[in-house]
Amino acid sequence: FSPGFRAVGQSNGAGAHSPFSIDITRQDGEQTLATVGVHTPKGFTATLKGIPYCPDSVLSSIESSSYSGISELNNPKCPAASQVGTSWAGAGAGSKPFYAPGRVYLTGPYKGAPLSFTVITPAVSGPYDLGNVVNRVAVHVDPTTAEVTATSDPLPQIIEGIPLRLKSVLINLDRKDFTLNPTSCDPFSVTGILTGDQGAKAEPSSHFQVANCDTLGYEPKLSTKLTGGTKRGGYPALKATLTQDPNGEANTAKAVVALPHSEFLAQSHIRTICTRVQFAAKACPAASIYGHARAITPLLDQPVEGPVYLRSSSNPLPDLVAALKGPASQPIEVDLVGKIDSFNQGIRTTFEAVPDTPVEKFVLTMQGGKRGLLENSTNLCRSTNRVSAKLTAQNGAASNQSPLLEAPCKKSARKKRAAKKKRAAERAAKTTRRA
Repeated sequence: FSPGFRAVGQSNGAGAHSPFSIDITRQDGEQTLATVGVHTPKGFTATLKGIPYCPDSVLSSIESSSYSGISELNNPKCPAASQVGTSWAGAGAGSKPFYAPGRVYLTGPYKGAPLSFTVITPAVSGPYDLGNVVNRVAVHVDPTTAEVTATSDPLPQIIEGIPLRLKSVLINLDRKDFTLNPTSCDPFSVTGILTGDQGAKAEPSSHFQVANCDTLGYEPKLSTKLTGGTKRGGYPALKATLTQDPNGEANTAKAVVALPHSEFLAQSHIRTICTRVQFAAKACPAASIYGHARAITPLLDQPVEGPVYLRSSSNPLPDLVAALKGPASQPIEVDLVGKIDSFNQGIRTTFEAVPDTPVEKFVLTMQGGKRGLLENSTNLCRSTNRVSAKLTAQNGAASNQSPLLEAPCKKSARKKRAAKKKRAAERAAKTTRRA
């Protein structure tokens, strides 16, 4: 069992949409294919926004023995808007196998995966109509790296008493503006996860690398704002907003954000820390939530969002983890992990591994008051305080910023008197002009 495997994109432009093909072949005398899986490289994603799912009820009706392959071939039941690709399956022994065309559709959550593909192949050859082969492919997304692993259901070996001897599978994800290349030009590989009908396993790989990453811009903008108490010893809430144009720019790879020395960690307010075991089991205590995060991406119909936890870490201080999740229809999960430490008498958070996915807007909100993790070391209104941010793109570009840490400071009495005097002068001038 040594199947051939080739994965290639039509275009290798960094950050560009490009059709993507996977070709799997088997020689006569080898075990036949039982399941087919693919693991894609970091940053290889797809734009799901605006694509409806083919409903499960429709898939069941296509799979029904009363529905012919000819009917599906001539008039597909799944909505055309759900189609993301085409397929070819080669079956039979010898040098001239029979090739059957099929269609690939986007379908909903399946077997614990947030979404799936379904390949529908009408089993029609001349006057012979054996119905339709419907195969679901569960698509799992790694919550830390956003790498995708797609795994098919078992492939049929016999239909209506006829051995298939499946010899090749070709999948073309050729929907316009669907599959999306990374913005990192590091060399990667696409790995096949294949099994034979007698239990053999193979993991062939195909080289994958995009080009022209240095032509991508990188101009993210960070803003930060405190609300609540401004006096020394106060516990303000924090809102940090990062915006970026997702078109033609590299995605963020790393972010280091340091607050000024006017803010330090209120360690007495650390109530509960979620353990790694609890986090993996999605069983973090409510008291370990200290904020909320929300990310808007052009890839999905709705934002991914969720609570921000303090999670146990191998570092002296706990990690800050934003557990983001999409809506029920697209329950993709992303865990954004930040390491907390002390820097220049302030707090620094380092996000070492940001997934290579486009984000238009990311908003992090941390609680204040008795539940706040920040404590003012001075009166915020007596000085100008700035955040130090070092952002690095997937293509190596850097953006160093020092945004103002805004605070709800009231105008000083002197400024109030000056404004009042100015208004009085303006009124007097108007009176004089009238006279």
